Formats: sequence, structure tokens, C-alpha cells
Amino acid sequence: MQMFDSLDYWFWTPILFWIGLYMWFYRVSYPRYLRKLVKKGVKWAFTPKSQGYWLPLDILFTLIMALFSALPAIWAIRKWLDFPWYYGFAVSPLFLLIGFAFCRSAKKKAAHLYQTAYFVEYRRVRYESEVKGVFRSEADVQNHTIWSFTKKLKNAESHGRLWKYVNAMAKTKKIPPDVLAQTMY
Repeated sequence: MQMFDSLDYWFWTPILFWIGLYMWFYRVSYPRYLRKLVKKGVKWAFTPKSQGYWLPLDILFTLIMALFSALPAIWAIRKWLDFPWYYGFAVSPLFLLIGFAFCRSAKKKAAHLYQTAYFVEYRRVRYESEVKGVFRSEADVQNHTIWSFTKKLKNAESHGRLWKYVNAMAKTKKIPPDVLAQTMY
């Protein structure tokens, strides 16, 4: 009984752990989503090899965090509704759904970073060929972009800075201009 009275003081702690769960999905468990995109034929998806990632660990971590975050529900049901404390676990599927929504959102955000980094590389490749006066076909530009993008990401991965590199590429302000668009004025 004393534990339930002490829940008044640490009510918000399990909710703060959702931030950690979101960062887990954003930084650790996104390669499975990228693998699925590679199988669909998405050109910009790159699956890192050095990421130690296991699906059961991801599911177990999500379940534990969902149950742990159900503690505020247990507290609220006991404090405000005068039901037995174990009724609070009846709400844990809601917290599990929130966890899976976080998972989906975080993985899509990580994939969006990779996509943005790919299109920065695409613009760079196109700019370099247009400045030289060599106008390549769209397929040739895409092939060269995929080759250089993969080469750069593998190099960054081998040096242990893949995430920093993708983040820096996606958030760069040095986007090469479109030469054809400038000459059309």
C-alpha cells in the first residue's frame, strides 16, 4: 500500500520513458524498416550492416516500456476511481498501441532522413554533370547517385559515423543549385 501512495511523487517518470522508447526506435531499430523499403525497390534506402539489431529485442523492449508506462494508469484508477489496482493493467493495451505508433513514427522519420540525404546527393551529382556541360540521362544520374550515395554511407559506416553523416547530409544548407533552372530565366 505504501508503494501506491509513493506513486504520487513519481507519476510522470514512466511517461518520460516514452522519450527513451522513441529514441530507441529512431536510432536503433530503424534498419528493419529500411530493409523492407529495399525489398520494395526504393533506391535511397540503405541498410547499415554494423547495427546490432534483433527483432525480439525490439518487441521485448516495447512491451516492457508499455507495461512500465501503465503505472500512471494504475495510480489514476486507484486514486480517482477506487477500483482495485490491477484494473490499471486493463489499460495497458492502449499504452502498447501508443508504443507501436511511436515505433512507426520514429522509423518513418529515420527513413525520411535517409531520403533527404539521398536527394542532396542527387542534386550534387546532377549539378556536377551540368556544370561540366555533360547532360546525362535521368537513369544515368540516378545510377551514379545510388553508387556515390552508397559508397559514402559505407565509408561513414566503416568509420563509425553513419548516423552523424546522414544527419549532416539531411540537414545541410549547402544544396547545389539547379543549373537548368537558373539558365531558364
